[in-house]
Amino acid sequence: MRWTTFRSARDEQIGPTSSTGPAGAADLRTGCLTHDRLLTDPTVATRVREALAS
Repeated sequence: MRWTTFRSARDEQIGPTSSTGPAGAADLRTGCLTHDRLLTDPTVATRVREALAS
């Protein structure tokens, strides 16, 4: 099973932001987005679709 995680340096809910996923996960950085913006950002949505398609 593959894992992909997304993180932002401005995420105020996850600290440290480097702790977002399990070892071996594709850990993708986003722009400077708050935690809630990760759910609605069009670029993140595109990257999620790409990860699911691969």
